[in-house]
Amino acid sequence: MRTIRSYQTLFIVALQIPFILLLIGLALANKTMDTREGEDVTLKCRFNEHYSDREYSYYWAQQSPNKYDNVAIKGDTFNPNYKIDYRPNQGIYDLQIFNVSYARDNGRFECRIKQIGSDNAIYEDYYNLTVLTPPQPPLIFPGSETTATEDKKQELTCSSVGGSPDPTISWYREGSTTPLAANLIYGGSRDMQTTSTLTIIPRREDDGAKFTCVVWNRAMPESQRLETVTTLSVR
Repeated sequence: MRTIRSYQTLFIVALQIPFILLLIGLALANKTMDTREGEDVTLKCRFNEHYSDREYSYYWAQQSPNKYDNVAIKGDTFNPNYKIDYRPNQGIYDLQIFNVSYARDNGRFECRIKQIGSDNAIYEDYYNLTVLTPPQPPLIFPGSETTATEDKKQELTCSSVGGSPDPTISWYREGSTTPLAANLIYGGSRDMQTTSTLTIIPRREDDGAKFTCVVWNRAMPESQRLETVTTLSVR
């Protein structure tokens, strides 16, 4: 009986291995690349197998919140700022992007190879291309002075417009380096605001307490932060 169960266990594990390897492969293929306006970048699509262009189709596509478009098919591109290094016999199908712009290039790029006549990709590679933009200085609502009532819930909302990627927003109480728990809502694009709402129950001893909102994203130097402060007045 134990032998049968052991074989059943081995069989189940064997069935799971291809799925696990597929997940690992997808995770490894999903790359992140940062760039800035006006720069040139190359998205590399490399493969070991040499697929004949007579039997397989090659293309690059771009996905963003509002669109999904092919940007290249085989060696042809649909934008003068894009160029393809098309050498399938050497396992190379790279997309070169010149004079990067946020509006055109910020988003997810996909390299795919499909057998002609089939919808199934035999090779895929993905890049999340982020065109870095620093966020704007933060603003606090109600303002730099916040009047609150003792033992009554009070919300402090810090917002920052723009930024690519969406910025992180952290709250700190004066005298502490531990970030406070707050509700963070990402804007999703550099034209929208990211907000973080801190909810407190003020006590009498909190009168005069200062709360600092700190904003940062990868477009900024590691040592730089954008900050603003509100002072609590408890009635």
